[in-house]
Amino acid sequence: MSQLIVNPPPARTWRDIPQSVKPRVMTSEGKKRLALAIGNIVGAVLVLFAAVWGIYEVIGVWETNPTRITAAASGVPLKDISVRTDGVLDKAWVTRTFDIPKGATLMGLNLRQLQQSLLATGQVQSAVVTRKFPDLLVVTLQERSPVARVMALLGGVATPQALMVAKDGSVYSGFGYDPTMTDTLPFLDGVKLVHEGSGYSKIDGMEQVSDMLGAARSNTPGLYRTFRIVSLARFAVDGTIAVKSTEVDEITFGLREDFMRQLARLDYILEETRRQSPFAPLKAVNLAVGGNQVPVAFDIPVVTADGRAPHVSVKPSAPLPFGTALFSLPNRNSSSSKRDF
Repeated sequence: MSQLIVNPPPARTWRDIPQSVKPRVMTSEGKKRLALAIGNIVGAVLVLFAAVWGIYEVIGVWETNPTRITAAASGVPLKDISVRTDGVLDKAWVTRTFDIPKGATLMGLNLRQLQQSLLATGQVQSAVVTRKFPDLLVVTLQERSPVARVMALLGGVATPQALMVAKDGSVYSGFGYDPTMTDTLPFLDGVKLVHEGSGYSKIDGMEQVSDMLGAARSNTPGLYRTFRIVSLARFAVDGTIAVKSTEVDEITFGLREDFMRQLARLDYILEETRRQSPFAPLKAVNLAVGGNQVPVAFDIPVVTADGRAPHVSVKPSAPLPFGTALFSLPNRNSSSSKRDF
């Protein structure tokens, strides 16, 4: 038997093949990139080490002598005030309200006192005052919006001044509002302003007034523009809100039905009155009783001997609260209307 058959040669692999290609030599640009990468890694490690060391040192100073930290920060003067708000107040107003002395330091400010000065104006519903080191004061405001006005005699002023009234009943002077907006707000009547601190106590019933005015402004803007005075004289007694408009001397709203339905009835009654009785304008409409029978009163023209036709108010007759008639509203499925006198 042959020796080759007994001991066959070992199998060869690709590694046994002679390689004539030399290893690729790194270019100078590659060497630079490699050095830059190594430098970045070393730099990041040094920065991380410095940050950890700095935190360790700060913690150590805070535990052993915290006055060193506060003393360093307390010497930095206030540089600027940043104001964020959802309303109309601006940085100039906040700066005047704070009245911070020139050269005051950021750490020397009493944040609680500054916050209270903002809330005391009444226009600010909530305020957050924070420090942003090294020299910035950040003020975040949430403002109230007026829904009505009220006349009041302010100290040292002989002529009554118009104050703003918000939905929560807060009364305040108001700053930065567009006059074209405030001039459309109705005035309040039947309320008594009570001094409380540097301002006035809240007016009860304003949430309901705000809901009624909001419904009128959104759904019957034509009616809303005629509203001049809102009276809360009887709100505490029977829960009614009286409105004086340019078309009706007294419109009474109640709380037993939603205001949108009452406004729809009022709009219909006014439209039918203009169409059927243009010479007998409405004097009063009582929407508070509910239902489709609405008590109304008219100004009926009476022609005298000399031909003049003055407006004479019709005298109320029991049991109707406002006088002489029941205005019958049509059923939902009917397009006709009828008034019973």
